[in-house]
Amino acid sequence: MNNERIDLLDRVTFIENVIKLVEQLSVNKKGCCFAIEGSWGIGKTFVIEEVEKQLKILQSEDTNDDRYFVFHYNCWQHDYYEEPAVAIISAMIASIQEDKAFTNVEFVNTVKAGYKFVGEKLKEIAGMYIENKIGVNLVDLVEDIKKKKENDKDSLCEFDEMFNFSQTIEKVRKNLQEIAEKRTVVLIVDELDRCIPQYAIKVLERLHHIFYGLENVIVVMAIDKIQLEHSVEEMFGIRKDDMSIDVEKYLKKFIDFSMVLGSGVINKSFAEKYKFYFERFSFKEEPNDMEMLSEILPELFNGIDIRRQEKIIEKANIVHSLICNQSVDGSVLAFELMYEVLIVWGFDNMKYVALINDAQYTELEKRIGKEKVEFLKSMEEKAYHRSPCHSDIGVQRKMIISNLYGKIFWYFANLFNNDRLPYEKPDSDKQSDTEINTIKKYCQICEMIK
Repeated sequence: MNNERIDLLDRVTFIENVIKLVEQLSVNKKGCCFAIEGSWGIGKTFVIEEVEKQLKILQSEDTNDDRYFVFHYNCWQHDYYEEPAVAIISAMIASIQEDKAFTNVEFVNTVKAGYKFVGEKLKEIAGMYIENKIGVNLVDLVEDIKKKKENDKDSLCEFDEMFNFSQTIEKVRKNLQEIAEKRTVVLIVDELDRCIPQYAIKVLERLHHIFYGLENVIVVMAIDKIQLEHSVEEMFGIRKDDMSIDVEKYLKKFIDFSMVLGSGVINKSFAEKYKFYFERFSFKEEPNDMEMLSEILPELFNGIDIRRQEKIIEKANIVHSLICNQSVDGSVLAFELMYEVLIVWGFDNMKYVALINDAQYTELEKRIGKEKVEFLKSMEEKAYHRSPCHSDIGVQRKMIISNLYGKIFWYFANLFNNDRLPYEKPDSDKQSDTEINTIKKYCQICEMIK
């Protein structure tokens, strides 16, 4: 199963809105560069890959031909190029070759024509990596150019050490505009966040040089704005006065507007995506443990980006596999995930989980936030009967309910409140010691690894 294709965070509406926006720009043949903005690890790559996939299959109502020509440029994969412009054009050539609907050699040569005057500089930058990366031997292309130099003496231009493409870029722009007359050109730009600041800024500038102002050409960039702002500051210095660079104004030169991608809310496909972990547990239908779990997880993981979620699941799966070879109750899974998330929150003292409704924890609210404390309180209220409470040597104990909530808080109480257990289980509920022993071992192992 390809887990990356599971829409865990209900991104459908956001993806549809991006496509609607591109369609509107296409109808009006507008050129534009806009960003899908979100923090690192939030799932921007999933979104733009879905947008790219859906744009590729859209057809024109008038001609029934493909409506878009979609390029994909992964900045980080191509950052071995000294000059981003070469990487961008190389990625475009690769996209042409991968697009089965776009096999006309004329169009391949149209993009290649932008290299006509690069000569030895292209050979130096590209080297032997290019054929391996994009399947086009641009080194051979350079040799062909060299053979034709005698016929093109009047057209040759000089290139300095920073690859001055005053003529080359104009040639590329002209050829791109010719392609855009046939269908809308969409360039998807990803992984800018992973590039070093100097290279990221160079990429932005080259994208601007190549694509800015071209009709029917749309650039869609996935960016972490905060990271990008830090890159600008590292390159040009932090703004101190009116003479310093204005970061916001600087970025607006490259990006017309942004669509902000939130952290999203996980849905019921969670169990499908992380099947390798969930299949280690058994879930009871009465009461419906999975339904209760689907209520807990969206709140539990709220604000935690998708990559952090994946790390939590991977750790939980590894630790659980070390301590348990048999299937155990699904409540153990719920405990393990809640325990891991509480650590991420900075909950600190786990004994307060089972006592969350018994006192006012002001410092805890300041540390993890009032909303998270209220969520834990609401969970604990579903774990016990409100009345009657039982007394045992002066200690009031709540009667635990035998549902998923009750089991979770029973586990926390047994591990961290054993000296003064706040709950009591009904005599009819003969809980196996297997689950308690499993979570004890789990917590012991978790203290050893990060």
